[in-house]
Amino acid sequence: MNYQIIKNDIFNIAKRLKSIDKKYFIVFNSDRNKYEVHYARAKNTYELTIPYDTLDARTIDFVLKTRIQNKQKIFEEIENSNKKLEQQNIKNLIDKIDRRIYES
Repeated sequence: MNYQIIKNDIFNIAKRLKSIDKKYFIVFNSDRNKYEVHYARAKNTYELTIPYDTLDARTIDFVLKTRIQNKQKIFEEIENSNKKLEQQNIKNLIDKIDRRIYES
């Protein structure tokens, strides 16, 4: 893989990530044309892929949101989202059944 470590950027995102945790660093993966956040450790430094085309304040927000310290909140958000989807699916199914009954 072709990685380029990003030490300086226009919005100082690399430095701002270091202020969150000194072991964070950003690379640009030219094979995927994406920015990635890595964490300095012995093996498998990959943490996450930045879902934006540029490094900006959203990157900091995204990293903060996905930190392990926020796992309970993330799980709750996923659970709430799944409940809403399930309720919408049930409503759609009931509506579909009602239409078929009405058409019969």
